[in-house]
This record gives sequence, structure tokens and C-alpha cells, in this order.
Amino acid sequence: MTTVNPNGESEFVEPEVAELLDPRALLADWANAKDEWVRLLVAEVIATARPVGESTAEKAYQLFRQEKALDERELPVVPQLNIEARQDESAPPLTLTRISEVHGINALVSGSVIEPHEGLTILYGENGTGKTGYSRVFKALANSRTADTILGDIEAGAVEEQSAKLEFTLGDQAQTLAWAGDRGVSPFTRMSIFDSPAVTAHVDDDLDYVYVPVALALFKHVTVAIQAVAGHVDSTIAGLSSGSTGLLSRFQRGSMIYPLIEALGASSDLVDLKSKAKAGKGVDAELDSLTQAVAALRANTMGTQITAFKSQQRVLAQAGAAADALSAFDQAAYNAARVTRTQLGTDYATFRSELFAAADLPAGPDDTWNDFIERGDTYRQHLVALGVHDADRCLYCRQALLDPARDLLTRYSTYLEDKISADIRTTDTTLTTFNRHISSIQGNDMTAFMEEHKDSGEADRPTYFAQVEVIENARSAIAAALADSQTVDIKITELITPAKSTVSNALTTTGMSISELENQQQNRVKVLDDKQTELLELKDAVELGLSWPLIETQVKSAKEADRLRTLKKPMPQMARAITELSKTASNNLINLSFDALFLEECEALRTPPMKLQFVGRDGKAQRRKVMTGKHKPSKVLSEGEQKVLALADFLAEARLAGITAPVIFDDPVSSLDHRRVNEVAQRIAQLADNIQVIVFTHDILFATTLLNLSEKSKRCSLFQITDESGKGQVTRATGLRTDSLSAIRGRINAAIQNAKAQEGEVRDAFVRMAYSHVRAWCEVFTEEELLKGVTKRYRANVQMTTLPSIDGSKLDEIGPKVTEIFEVACRYIDGHSQPLVTLGVSPTLTGLEQHWTELQNLKKVNDRKS
Repeated sequence: MTTVNPNGESEFVEPEVAELLDPRALLADWANAKDEWVRLLVAEVIATARPVGESTAEKAYQLFRQEKALDERELPVVPQLNIEARQDESAPPLTLTRISEVHGINALVSGSVIEPHEGLTILYGENGTGKTGYSRVFKALANSRTADTILGDIEAGAVEEQSAKLEFTLGDQAQTLAWAGDRGVSPFTRMSIFDSPAVTAHVDDDLDYVYVPVALALFKHVTVAIQAVAGHVDSTIAGLSSGSTGLLSRFQRGSMIYPLIEALGASSDLVDLKSKAKAGKGVDAELDSLTQAVAALRANTMGTQITAFKSQQRVLAQAGAAADALSAFDQAAYNAARVTRTQLGTDYATFRSELFAAADLPAGPDDTWNDFIERGDTYRQHLVALGVHDADRCLYCRQALLDPARDLLTRYSTYLEDKISADIRTTDTTLTTFNRHISSIQGNDMTAFMEEHKDSGEADRPTYFAQVEVIENARSAIAAALADSQTVDIKITELITPAKSTVSNALTTTGMSISELENQQQNRVKVLDDKQTELLELKDAVELGLSWPLIETQVKSAKEADRLRTLKKPMPQMARAITELSKTASNNLINLSFDALFLEECEALRTPPMKLQFVGRDGKAQRRKVMTGKHKPSKVLSEGEQKVLALADFLAEARLAGITAPVIFDDPVSSLDHRRVNEVAQRIAQLADNIQVIVFTHDILFATTLLNLSEKSKRCSLFQITDESGKGQVTRATGLRTDSLSAIRGRINAAIQNAKAQEGEVRDAFVRMAYSHVRAWCEVFTEEELLKGVTKRYRANVQMTTLPSIDGSKLDEIGPKVTEIFEVACRYIDGHSQPLVTLGVSPTLTGLEQHWTELQNLKKVNDRKS
């Protein structure tokens, strides 16, 4: 929580530890009321604090079977569990001391070294300079929620193996890790990492806790162990049920015994089933006799004869139907219609030519022109139906019709309404009816019949072959004539009538033959069916006796499987009970503490009001954030509000276990306003007072705020990341600018030495350069030394706490002289325009040295204690 110390400064105080509740004791009490096999699993989990191994799960399953009298009891009794409540031991603190030899990470150049401070470390760099590469290394080591695949330099010719050297202390021991790209490397998995992709998870998701107390993890281990025993039960049930298919294949579908074997299970009546089995020497003789009788009854030719006659019957029936259809064809009427249609076509062409001879058509009145006339008339009728037709205007161009045009349209109407056209349509309808009648006649069986016997001799062909051929040939010829719109010139009646009579007689004879053969076969089929049924039942009765040991085993297995299913039913309830215990424990160990920590962080970061819900499934603890009306925060809050809410959730989670490893922030203030940037910086600076914090940022306001907040404690290091000589170039920095007094002093001294070594215009240029540095020195000296940093560039606030440090007497003594030299320097630099009277006055090396000496003496005066 946030409190105010005697100095008037705000500080965070960790919440009081909740009343001791040891999940081990909860588990032990629960297990003592359960079966021994459950107690065995819980005892193993509590003793090892790890998931149970396969051997333990197997042992628990064997104990389960023996407890339930499925097997003989051999394993010893599992005693009641007696657990004393205790606290989990905290992990030794982890501190990063050096990261070097980074290779194969994005496009980062080799050779850079980062030596994090034990307090706050700021890694500052503009976008695209390589910060992300270093942060991805930390995310991979920690296996954070947002860790992604690390690529090498995509523009490099060869793929370089990922590696880095990390030096760190774990407790009091200094250690080194040669990292090779692995994810989730202990003890770095204890690091807490926040970045922009993590915002969604911390705002909207049902989130697991990164930190789970060792004792709380026991619930999940017990749940998994019970599920493992349930898995053994399922495997046993599956194994017990797998033998039925092989046994069923020994029996024949259709027998009375087959359905009894098919339904063989725990409820099968073995006494009744065994009474149906047969065995002994007499049975073998009976099998032989029945087998020979069935074989004799099966050896007959009547079935083949009946099949052949039925094939003939189909051909004759089709031939008869075709003959009837051809006899019904009115050949004379068809031919007359053909003649009429031909004459009508000629008359129609003559009529059309004469009607439009004087019409001055661009081409003769052919079919295309005919379509044109008919479509125009169709459109006219459409306009008439709509009531918008104007007979005085052209349908197409809508121009007024002249007399020649009216005459042409009159001819069009006459053409469309003439009797010849109507007669043609009537005749075409008649011809179409004839075509449909002939095309409906089937000939496929006749064609196949003729194809089958075409190469046979006269004596080998059926007596009715010639008649069928006549009918099929007549059908084909007439169909071809109609398809080609030709006249039918064959004598249908003379050809078809004799053939039809012969085919009809053959069809009658064939039908009688089929009936006679079927009557003869009926008795034989019934006898054969009875004997086959008797043989089938006898074979299965004999097989029943041979397979009896397997049948007994299968029924026994089915009964055991049924019992196992019944005994397994309480296991899901056990898992749910474990989840409830886990909720109780997590609510005491995690949720209540997290709730308090979260509210504190929300207060510090000024987040919108938020309600926490705690959910638990399968022995896992989770948290959920909702707003009024149970809305997800992302549906209500702005991007900046979501960012600080996520930060509050992240910090509460990190503090939950007591932070024993670095906390890393990757650009935590993007999308935040000035006020929130300052609040986040204050919280991070407070965090760094006691633990190691690493911040990646490109925000200069945020970085300078962190530096200013850390000035008093001195628990801060700044590294700048640039891409001047390749991405990821890291240099240690004392500030976020290069115009510090020491740096400027070096440049001034260098310029003076260079000027001494030159003459003329070159010396003059070096002197002017030195004066430009003198001007900068005066500004920085005034900002940092005279005004004690009360106001600084990139800092949003005036640091009023340092105002009493300003020595007014020294300011009066030193200020005017510094201002005087500052104004002289301004006259000699190109950045300031000068009046004509001074433009030609060049600075001298002697004057420069004198001014520089005066400034250094003034600094000594300022440094001297009053």
C-alpha cells in the first residue's frame, strides 16, 4: 500500500501476510476420508512436491483393484496422513550482472556489453536501433507470455546460431550461463516481463498466475494423478472389450447362436448358452451327412435354364412392344405431312420474296431477317400490354413514321399473320408427334441379342432370330428417316405383321417354359434351404463347444469392465473436489493477497475502477477483470487506460510472491499522456529502490524522468542503443545528451590545441569552433551548476526540492561574468547574425585562452563550499 514516511515522501509497504494456510494439510485431510489408493497418490505428491511418476500411478491403480476386490490383496495398507502446516521456502534472489557475446539475434552486431545496475537500468534508443533484440533474449529466457520466435539477421547470407553469455548472482553465488537460444531457462523463468503485447492478456484474459506457490501446485499434481489412474481404468476397460470381434468371426450370421455371441456381455446367461453346444463322435458323422446332402441339392442346372429363358423373354417382350408401336405408326399420314411441309416451305419462301420485293431490303428475307421481324413484333405486343405503344413512331429509333415506313410495317404484319405460317406450325407439330412416337420405342435388348448371335450359324440361332432382326431393322430405318426428315418408304405392315405373330408365339412359349422350370425348382429349393439351415445351426453348436473357454473369459471381462465403469464414476467428482480445495487454498494464498496488491497498484497508477473475479478449473487459479455490467475492460477503456490497468495487474502479480528476480519493462509508456508517464516512472523508480529493474524505452521524457527520480539514490545506470555502426550498439551513458561539462571541456581543449598547431584562416576556424563549444559550456554550467538542476531539458517539472541548494551570492558573483563570455562566444559563431561593425573582427587564440581560463576559475569558485 502507499504510505507517507516522516520525510513527507510516498513509499510502498508490502501487505501483511494472510493467516497461515498450508494446502498440504487441506489435501491430507481430504485424502484421509478417501480410499487408500487416493491416499497413496496424495502422500507421494506431498512428499515430492512433483507430479507422480508412471510407476506410482500404476501402483495406485493396482491398489485400487485390490481395494475393490478385483484382484487379491497383496499391497500393504496406506496409513492416515499427518501433515504439519508450514510456509513455502522463498527462492534465492537473482541479479543480472552482465550480458555479452550476443550472436544470431535479429541484426544485432557483436561485441556490445550490458552491465545492469542492481537497481534501475535504462536501455534507451530510438525505434529500430535494436532494443527489441535484447528484450527478446530476456523474454525467451523467462519464457514469458509474449515470447516469440527469435530470428537471425534475415539479410545475412548464412544462419548464425543464437547465443549469449549471461553473468548473474543467485543468492551469494556468482554464476555464468552460456545461452544457446533455449526458452524457459531456470532460474530466469522467475523474471517478470511487461511489454505492449502483454496488455491484452493482463486486461481481458482469464489469466493464470505466473507465480504459483509450490504447495498450491500440489492440487494440480493430485488432479493429474487421479486422472492417470482413471486412464489406467479406461485402458483396462478397452482391453477387456477388445476380444469380442475375433470371437464373433467364428460364428455364422443367420444362426440362432450368432446373435447370442454378438450380444455377449456381463448379462449373458452362460448356463442357457452352454446347453446349446454340441460335441462328440456322433456330431462329426452328422456334420458329414448334412454337408453331402447340401452339396447334392446345390448341384442342379434349372437355375441356369431359368436365367437363360428370362433373358429371351426380355428380348421377345421388347420386340413385341416395338412391333406394336411400329404397327401403330401411320406411315401414310407421316409421309403426307412431309410432302405438305415441303410444299408449305416453298410457298412460304415465294410469298415472302414477293411480299418484300419492293421493300428495298438490304438483303433477302432469310431466317435472320425473320427472327428480326418476330422479335420486333414481340416487343410491340409488350408495349401494347403496358399501354404505351405509339403506332406513329418507329419501335427502334422512335422517329415519326413516313408513308414508306408504314407500308413496310403493314407488309411485316401481313407476313406474320399469313395462313401459310400457321399451316407450317401445325404440320411441324404433327411431324414432331410422329418423331416422339418412334423415338420412344426401346431397342437395346434387341440390339444386344442380334450382336450376340450375328456370328452364329443358322442352326445355332434361336428360331425367332430373323423376326426380331426384321423388327429391329424396321425400327432403326424408320427412326433414321425421321431423324433426317426423310420420307418413310418401307412397307411396315407387310414386314411387321408376320414377325410380330412369330415373336408373340415365342414369348408365350418362353413364359410357359419359365413357369414350368420354376415349379420344378420350388420343392428342391425348399429342401435345400432346410438342410442348409440345419447344417448352419449344427456348425455353430459345435463351434460353441470349441470356443467355450473364450466365451467364459469374455463374459468375465465384460463383467469386470462393467464394474470398473461403476467404480470409476466417483473419480470426476474427486477432481472437482480437488478444484474446490484448490480454490479455497488459492483464495487464501493468492487471490486475497493479489486483490490487495492489485488495488494498491491501481491506486498508484490511477486506473479506472475495476472488479476482480477469481475462477478455478482443474486445480488451477485464475483471475478475471470486469467493469460495471460485466463488460470486458477493452470494450470500455481507452488505449492508455488499458496500458496502466495492465501495468497494475502485472506489478501486483510480480509482487505476489515477493520479487526475487529482475523485473523488465519494454516500452511501458507508449500511448500514455504526460501525467501518466510521470506516474509510471515514479512507480518504477520506487520499485528499483529494492529490486533490479530493467527498462527498454525510446521515450526521452520517460527516460529523463526515471534518471531524475534516481538521482538521489544513485541506483541507476543508463545505456544508449544506437545503429550508427550496426543495430544494437550499446554504450554506457551518464545522461541523455552529449553536452555534459566534462565532454564539452574535452572538445574545447582539443580545439585550442589544434588552433595552436595552425596559422591563418585554419587557426581562425578552430578558434571559432572552440567558442561555439564555450557557448554550450556556459549553458550547461548555468543549468547544472549555478541553478542546481532546478529546471532541465526534457524534464517536465521544475524540481523545487533543489531550489534551496542555489547559492544566491555566488550567482550574483559568477553570473555576470559567465553571461559576458557567453555573449562574446555568440559573436564568434555562425549560428548568430552579427552587425557590420563586428563581422570583420576575428577572435584571437589569446583571447579564447583567457576566456576559457576565466570560466574554469569561475567553476572552481562555484565548487568551493561557502
